[in-house]
Amino acid sequence: MSYRTHLIVSAVIAILFLVITQIFASPLPVFRFLVPAFLAYLIVVAIYNRWYLTRGNVALNVWVWLRLPLFLLTWFGLFFLVPSGVGRGMFLLITLPIIFFFESLVGNTGQQLGWNEFLLTIAALMLCLFGFSYYFQLPGVIYLTIVFLSVAVVVRSSLDLVPHDPMVKWVASLSLGLFATELFWAISFLPLHYSALAIFAFNVLYVLWIIYYHYLYRTLTRKQVQFHLVLALILALVMLMSTPWSIQS
Repeated sequence: MSYRTHLIVSAVIAILFLVITQIFASPLPVFRFLVPAFLAYLIVVAIYNRWYLTRGNVALNVWVWLRLPLFLLTWFGLFFLVPSGVGRGMFLLITLPIIFFFESLVGNTGQQLGWNEFLLTIAALMLCLFGFSYYFQLPGVIYLTIVFLSVAVVVRSSLDLVPHDPMVKWVASLSLGLFATELFWAISFLPLHYSALAIFAFNVLYVLWIIYYHYLYRTLTRKQVQFHLVLALILALVMLMSTPWSIQS
């Protein structure tokens, strides 16, 4: 398959995400149709990407292959948190070029691409976890288990290309997963809107992840730590200023 053909398939995949969510979520989401349709779409995308990445008898890198399905899954969950029909339409329009971009570069091992995909995935994941825990009252152990497993898997997929033993990467992933679980439990008691809690958790995880990432590459310096701390602080201040701070009932 030529790269031009893959670009066409990437565009189709991006458009299908919009079409599926729009058909079964207008004017209101019909979960019994929308969720199965999306899961079928996700399976088809995963199968296609597996075939594309292994053409020519190339060994499959499972963690690189998992990046796009994880991104699609978290952004599908994020769709349900958008409150209005107009907002959902804008969200889908923004999502369209992002999916096309990531799908067109599937299998690319570039560092900046991996960073961007990880950051968008983990940000959407935090918003989904805190949002669903706010709207759907399930036993806390269920959410804590989901937080631990999902964060560990997302982090592990982001560290696969780091030149270290797999055990080192698993230790890093499980450590951040455990920390995220404890952080999720601790800040859930704060009387803040779920979006504010998600932003706070994302910024903390971002700083820890980037420090760990540079540490594994042995490129960590004091200036890098200071830069990412300041960047996370600025991002938190800007986003929290535009976030509703209503007390949870």
